[in-house]
Amino acid sequence: MNFIRGQRAKIADLVPNGQRFTLGVTINAPGLIIDFACFGLDAQGRLSDDRYMTFFNQPTTPCGGVALATPAGDTAGFAIDLARLPATIQRLTVTAAIDGAGTMSRIASGHIRFVDGGSETGRFAFTGSDFAQERALMLLEIYRKDGVWRACALGQGFNGGLDALVGHFGGTLAEPPTPAPAVPPAPPAPQAPPVNLSKVTLEKKGNSVSLAKKGNAEHGEIVVNLNWTAAEGKKGFFGFGNKRTDLDIGCLFELRTGDKSAVQALGDTFGDYFNLPYIGLDADDRSGTRTEGENLRINGQHWDKIRRVLVYAFIYEGAPNWAEANALITIKTPGQPEIEVRLDSHRNDRPMCAIALLENQDGAVKITKLVEYYRGHMDMDQAHRWGLDWVKGRKD
Repeated sequence: MNFIRGQRAKIADLVPNGQRFTLGVTINAPGLIIDFACFGLDAQGRLSDDRYMTFFNQPTTPCGGVALATPAGDTAGFAIDLARLPATIQRLTVTAAIDGAGTMSRIASGHIRFVDGGSETGRFAFTGSDFAQERALMLLEIYRKDGVWRACALGQGFNGGLDALVGHFGGTLAEPPTPAPAVPPAPPAPQAPPVNLSKVTLEKKGNSVSLAKKGNAEHGEIVVNLNWTAAEGKKGFFGFGNKRTDLDIGCLFELRTGDKSAVQALGDTFGDYFNLPYIGLDADDRSGTRTEGENLRINGQHWDKIRRVLVYAFIYEGAPNWAEANALITIKTPGQPEIEVRLDSHRNDRPMCAIALLENQDGAVKITKLVEYYRGHMDMDQAHRWGLDWVKGRKD
């Protein structure tokens, strides 16, 4: 099984006995020294017992449920026996941290994989293009839910090294004795803010995450929210002209039947949440002052009838100035991490931005960041091969 970022699976589907296996880790990054660790966390995601941090200076947990072990062909790894872990350990998080200078963007290739009896049963691969200035990564999480052990490919990075990781999980590292410095020590580097494990930010164009269904349950309501900032004290929204710019959310959709159309305020095509196409727009914010922004709502109970949804924003009135809009898309689904896509690369000469593509991937919701700018609906349609006929519309 090849994981993508955010994908989840039951351990029993990866390992026949569902209890004992090995995790192999390899990162090819010339010039970087990387330390690997496995954190045993409690139900609150905290390292409540420092003995359950497994790394080069502490090679095994007291129970023997996690121990350093490197499979053939990997550079590091951990032998896992879930049956030996105490009930207080609800989660194992495997991490990588740079010792010294450098950033994770220098990774040529990397992976973490499940190995059972010498055979690979699952793999999550990544490269430096997935990261920027991060110095630490959370690669994989193994967690207990409703008595069942599951895995999630994280691929989340943040600034700071191993000590920052330990601090994030609520632990401390013992400081080895050091000789008195010959020169005054440099001031400590500021610690990065804690990572919110309930939120996934798609940082770069092409980054994606897959939200799988929880067992046989449906996805529930998928809310796609557009929010932006109205510039205070300026001549109109975005600082142009004498009236505020009208920034709208909309989407192109394609159903399993092949039917295609759009949902947007323009042309009063607000869609329908309870009936086909099972996508509805709940408001048209023409000022940028509505605190909750605008929402597209997708009926997850009927996700099986939808093939793909292209979420976009466009400036209906006013001069394009995406940089000052500070626009943000968040995608919320019950029981899943919140997905965030920021419009962080700007084309201020084009009023249309294709933000994210949602695809039905064997029942999962695969979300890919786009942030591509176009002159209008037709150009965007052609770029993504939707094939609709467009006529000029207006809002009443």
